[in-house]
Amino acid sequence: MWWQADEQRGWRREGCAWEPEVVRRLQRDRAPQTQTGDGETGRAGLRWERQGDQRRHISNPDTRVMDPLAWRLLALVPVFLSLAASLDWQTAHIYDPFEKCMHDPDYERLLKVVTLGLNRTLKPRRVVVVGAGVAGLVAAKVLSDAGHKVTILEADNRIGGRILTYRDRKTGWIGELGAMRMPSSHRILHELCKSLGLNLTKFTQYDENTWIEVSEVKLRNYVVEKMPEKLGYKLSPKEKGRSPEEIYQMALNRAIKDLRTLGCKKAMMKFERHTLLEYLLGEGNLSQPAVRLLGDVMSKDGFFYLSFAEALRAHSCLSDRLRYSRIVGGWDLLPRALLSSLSGPVLLHAPVVAIKQGTHEVRVHIKSSRRTRNLKSLTADVVLLTVSGPALQRIAFTPPLTRRRQEAVRGLHYVPATKVFLSFRRPFWHDEHIEGGHSSTDRPSRVIIYPAPGDGALLLASYTWSDATAPFAGRSLTESLRLALDDVAALHGPIAYRLWDGTGIVKRWGEDPHSQGGFVVQPPMLFQTDKDEGREYDWSVPYGRIYFAGEHTAYPHGWVETAVKSALRAAVLINSRISSSGSSSSLKEPRIINKVGHGHLTPSHHRHHHHHHHHHRCPFESGQGTHSPASHAVTAAHSTLKKS
Repeated sequence: MWWQADEQRGWRREGCAWEPEVVRRLQRDRAPQTQTGDGETGRAGLRWERQGDQRRHISNPDTRVMDPLAWRLLALVPVFLSLAASLDWQTAHIYDPFEKCMHDPDYERLLKVVTLGLNRTLKPRRVVVVGAGVAGLVAAKVLSDAGHKVTILEADNRIGGRILTYRDRKTGWIGELGAMRMPSSHRILHELCKSLGLNLTKFTQYDENTWIEVSEVKLRNYVVEKMPEKLGYKLSPKEKGRSPEEIYQMALNRAIKDLRTLGCKKAMMKFERHTLLEYLLGEGNLSQPAVRLLGDVMSKDGFFYLSFAEALRAHSCLSDRLRYSRIVGGWDLLPRALLSSLSGPVLLHAPVVAIKQGTHEVRVHIKSSRRTRNLKSLTADVVLLTVSGPALQRIAFTPPLTRRRQEAVRGLHYVPATKVFLSFRRPFWHDEHIEGGHSSTDRPSRVIIYPAPGDGALLLASYTWSDATAPFAGRSLTESLRLALDDVAALHGPIAYRLWDGTGIVKRWGEDPHSQGGFVVQPPMLFQTDKDEGREYDWSVPYGRIYFAGEHTAYPHGWVETAVKSALRAAVLINSRISSSGSSSSLKEPRIINKVGHGHLTPSHHRHHHHHHHHHRCPFESGQGTHSPASHAVTAAHSTLKKS
């Protein structure tokens, strides 16, 4: 069947989708030229040149004379090509059940909110946003642009949440301790960056010269792509000679067929019941050595005991076949640019401990501290909670959250994620012709990600998540850096020891006091019945005057754009609330979006401003002021290890 076609039959992964190679080419030809630098323009130009050569060859008098009808048909070819090329990019995805299932029905609407902003409100409201991660900052930005009075409360001493950039003061090199890449399909995030004046460049996900090491057998990536069995896995005949990506896709073909025949909802309910490991060995029909290969080389073992549905969602946006971008100068420029464009205050060191909801307003209580002793509570018409699941559990709600919502909060399953950076005197991996991408190993470091040429020698020496973080858990900074250094030396030789400058940094998101985890990945549903509507909880439904947003409230988990989408959805709902008196019934668990009214705006909310920019600007106009102080970045001074 067509939907089971694999790469060798002309199907390629592109932009979180499976699409025919011919459509992908047409898309590439019509795509606007960006600064990703992957040479698409040149290739397209060559193709048209070749077609021009063919036309010249056809018009050669030595060739056989064509009849007038054939000439007319030939003349129509460019017309058909231009028509095909002018189709919206989504057309290629309509026929793909996988892409259709993963696509957000409101995506284009949310994209318009980024480009055009919300409708300007005639009834400005007091909005308190809890959490100054990217979700909180985006929501605050679009709501304040629409005329609302927004205050952000942040428990930490910095903004950005899980966007956290490490900056070495001596060298100026940077390392992303949190978010580091965005796939080309994340158009909302691309547009947001563009509108804030941030420059993007290519993030190299794959370099054929990087290494894969398993059981002390070390091969270049380009060898493993052609013959993974050389790593020592006893693959079946159908698995031999296929790249790890192709083997994984071979297993997913059955799932794609299920999406086609059962429909998205039923198929995903089915996938929620199984772990990835069960699926790969069962319906995926892979051999045990092939599954071990995927675990070792593609780090799929982090998903093995988690929901297969979650693995599918993750695969839609994380693959060596996709194109990725990063923010020039560091990802923390995104929260800093958002902060610069806000008109309301952002209060740091202000953890929310209680939220009391009344008929006409909400009171938000802040934990008393030396910094916030003059501010015990804020009154608002609406509260938007963008904090992580564990942080939600630390807030006392009056009246309490419904049982269903409490279960949803407790049911969020965060996996840890750990990054270890090592600073070297020079990028010695260039000697091996490695200019980006990642090496994989079955040693504790698992994945090593190389900086781009010209970006220095600060190496992401280990990126682990889920169970793979265990070797670094509870280790001291010295021990963690040494462990990662040993693994780098195992791949690249003793030159790693000689060129290490003795400094580095470790970030364990599972031990972060605010996020308490890297990102959400759900385990399988144990008690699901056929009558169940699945685990999905509609976080967009408000609890009276309280709204929710963040990476945990939308799909796919673990991506910056997901947090942005959830923030835009919440902002749209808050901006469209009806102004009327609330009622107690609004605190029940509604089936539809609840539209409860607000009290009127009062000026008392602005007494505690840290900074004011009383001005109006077009939606997402790039801020021209100076960026916020250095508290938004991590510097080497925080956790630098010197050689003793």
